[in-house]
Amino acid sequence: MCRLLGFTSTQHKSFYEAVGSGFDSFVGLSAEHKDGWGIAFDGQIQKDLKPAHESPELTDTATTRPSNGGMLHLRQASKGISVGIDNNHPFTHNAITFMHNGTIRPAETIEQFIDEKYKSLIKGTTDSERYFYALISKVDELGLVEGVRKSVNLIRATAEYSSLNIMVQTPEFLIAVCEFNPENKTEWSSEDHYELRLKKEGEDVVIASTGWGNSDWQHLDNHQMLVVDRSSLECSISAL
Repeated sequence: MCRLLGFTSTQHKSFYEAVGSGFDSFVGLSAEHKDGWGIAFDGQIQKDLKPAHESPELTDTATTRPSNGGMLHLRQASKGISVGIDNNHPFTHNAITFMHNGTIRPAETIEQFIDEKYKSLIKGTTDSERYFYALISKVDELGLVEGVRKSVNLIRATAEYSSLNIMVQTPEFLIAVCEFNPENKTEWSSEDHYELRLKKEGEDVVIASTGWGNSDWQHLDNHQMLVVDRSSLECSISAL
């Protein structure tokens, strides 16, 4: 239901510089994905309930704040889930920042995978925030990459979902997962709605949802996970 955009770079630069002129086209998707936005730079989060294309705060942050990596989420609330700042992505805890695109039902299915120490930290009503705390529970147990993989596989084996697409940022890595249900098209606006694309060029790696002119970028296929080493920009793609 949402749109995801992330980058990592070996240099400090603004989000706009990393993505290029297409950044405005991505933000324009908020005419549909209009239930707020959130931007993260290594755990520092800024959120707003205005549509991104109507937000001078987002324009200012995206064009003037330098960083060597960031994530931007445009929200379109799933049916039955309220619009509110606590439900806006990204979510962060300690050094892990996370955002999700899709719907998981029932959301309560995820709670069996959340460590008790994290349940009291849940603030909103979204399936996505529960997904996040299930993920960091598995990261605690298995380490970052295998924890991400395990959490996705547990949820896809036990819940109904449209998409489990995520991006996860730590100081060392940027991870993207493409996992969607091609038999559930209730939320699709196009045939590539839940596909992810990536571009590695020079000192930058950019990963994004579709729909804004990035159709010629490399595909991250369904059931795949991308891991980017932020220090070297080495990219590794593996099956879930």
